[in-house]
Amino acid sequence: MWVRWYGPIVERFRGWAATEPSVRAAMIVGSQARTIEPADEWSDLDVVIFHTSPEKLISSPDWVGQFGTVVLTFVEPTAVLQSRERRVLYADGKDVDFAVFPSSALGTFAHSAEAGAVLARGCEVLVDKDLQLATLKDAVTQQTAGQSRSPSEEQFQVAVADFWYHVLWAAKKLRRGELWTAKLAIDCYLKRLLIEMIEWQAWVRHGKEVDVWHSGRFFDRWSDPDVRARIPATFSRYELSDLTRGLNETSQVFSEIAHEVARGHRWNHPDETETAVRRLTDLTLRENTANQ
Repeated sequence: MWVRWYGPIVERFRGWAATEPSVRAAMIVGSQARTIEPADEWSDLDVVIFHTSPEKLISSPDWVGQFGTVVLTFVEPTAVLQSRERRVLYADGKDVDFAVFPSSALGTFAHSAEAGAVLARGCEVLVDKDLQLATLKDAVTQQTAGQSRSPSEEQFQVAVADFWYHVLWAAKKLRRGELWTAKLAIDCYLKRLLIEMIEWQAWVRHGKEVDVWHSGRFFDRWSDPDVRARIPATFSRYELSDLTRGLNETSQVFSEIAHEVARGHRWNHPDETETAVRRLTDLTLRENTANQ
């Protein structure tokens, strides 16, 4: 929990927030607020702030210096609800993400599946001047309990189409000799689609009993051994022949898992699409091999 590693920072923040009229609420989310897979000494601290004028906190970094000696700070988009956060690294190695939302967004949080997924794993209220966070937590709990843990058939079809479109796209990049772009496609973009399909496969196999987290978090703990065994070969070195091999392996693993997901839900798998893209990809990569 945060007391062990972030106690002084949190207490300074809490004191500052309590005396700042524009700060209406604040809470800790993420690993420091979780009881399942809780924080360790390497975890950061995620603080959500609801402010009447959030741009003031985003545009100026001066306020974060009140909680410790700042080594660096910068701003980037938040993971949910399209706001921004100020990320801070302090001199003792502690890193804090201050996600800043308008105070009017408290109502939006209660109806956001993205925010609900984060808050459902744990949150700790630091400041609640308008007594809205307790209601928010109740709404999130009720919403999360009623959410389906499976994709719709439309989501499945889009994911499969997206994957095969970018398989051929990556093959074309390899054909052109753009190895950097091809590697990003194979080992980043296609892997994000692969892990999503693996999550859906886990729900088909185990239902609500498996917690797949998000974006591959704790993958080695929740995935099945037969799935994990296939993953190392899907990644590739930065060279043409191995990128080609990695693309083929990633495509094969995705195909097998997508077929299993389709069977589990009794959905149609777009076999004709996959066959057509595989043929075009093979032609492209064969030409590449011939020109090496």
